[in-house]
Amino acid sequence: MTGWELKVRPRDWQNVALERWRPNRRGVVQVVTGGGKTVFAQLCLLEFFKDETLGQALIIVPTVSLLDQWCIALQDEMNVRPDQIGLLSGQEKPKGDEPIIVAVINTARKFTATFAKGRRIFLIVDECHRAGSPSNAKALDGDFAATLGLSATPEREYDEGFTELIAPKIGPIIYHYTYRDAAAEGIITPFSLINIHVDLLSDEEERYSKLSRSIARCIRKGGVAEGQEERLKRLLQQRAAVSANATMRIPVAIKLVEQHRGDRAVIFHERIDAANTIVNILKARGHRATVYHAEIGPIVRRDNLRLFRRGLFDVLVCCRALDEGINVPEASVAIIASSTASQRQRIQRLGRILRRAKGKTEASVYTIFATEEERKRLAQEATSLEGTTTIEWQQGKMQAHA
Repeated sequence: MTGWELKVRPRDWQNVALERWRPNRRGVVQVVTGGGKTVFAQLCLLEFFKDETLGQALIIVPTVSLLDQWCIALQDEMNVRPDQIGLLSGQEKPKGDEPIIVAVINTARKFTATFAKGRRIFLIVDECHRAGSPSNAKALDGDFAATLGLSATPEREYDEGFTELIAPKIGPIIYHYTYRDAAAEGIITPFSLINIHVDLLSDEEERYSKLSRSIARCIRKGGVAEGQEERLKRLLQQRAAVSANATMRIPVAIKLVEQHRGDRAVIFHERIDAANTIVNILKARGHRATVYHAEIGPIVRRDNLRLFRRGLFDVLVCCRALDEGINVPEASVAIIASSTASQRQRIQRLGRILRRAKGKTEASVYTIFATEEERKRLAQEATSLEGTTTIEWQQGKMQAHA
């Protein structure tokens, strides 16, 4: 591993966490997105390879976007050569003898246990909460010389997957680093939240209201009774889709980019077709914009991310599937044009924009919302972040005339 070294100075919390991980080389580190968990993992990698010169590291990630991010980070931040990194996904296969292999979790389910036999493996599970389902937990099978889990939110929202499936294989949570910690220490950029309400069009409002009435009837009849649970779930998904696809989200997002022309901005939308529409409109208006989503080939996808980070593009438009893995500290504006009810997704998206970068003094996060359910979630967030940031509420009718 000649030439491997961390190109940045470790932060205080990373040194403290390393001391907690070092004795057993096992455990989960809970770090707010943007706090530096990838750099911490690289510290642990260097620590492991000091003693295990013939060992290998297997880094499990949930998505190809995070595989891309690790591939770039290992080269740019730790001086690892491209030929020393193997990639395992539905699109790529490693040779198997590389010092570091990065694998997407659904492909790693049938890979890890066999790969780990007879080898000294350091298992790193990034966004480890994603390994808490019975199927994904198979990617953690095997005997390992060291383990490390990373996540801003390791405990899962709707089940006991962390306690039952993750902690027994990777270890318990050994360190917490929160938004308040990061803000107090100047680790994340000072930020403001601007929540912008847009109206549903008349046909969208009619569809949304009809589904809401159906949901209410289903619940009154016993939403979890036999035969009703699946119907209720389907109705909730259909109503969420009406909101997520609200027509006015796109022109308002475009108008916000226009207001920040020249700033580096990331736009999130739930749908690939909407992301493509947004980027095409922006290009037509003279913006240097590009798109990043799962339908783009891996080489072009990584190039788009690199070129955005290097300043050749000003706007990056991406989709929900890429919340975990986009590392764009140079961006100072985030526009969440469409989102789900997941608190984890919200934390991930905030973290995308709060990383510090040279010349970046503040960040703005715009969230476009269309329904009362969304407003309530944002109001709860405002209460939890009181004293940490400024929060503004706007009506998006005027912005809709972009």
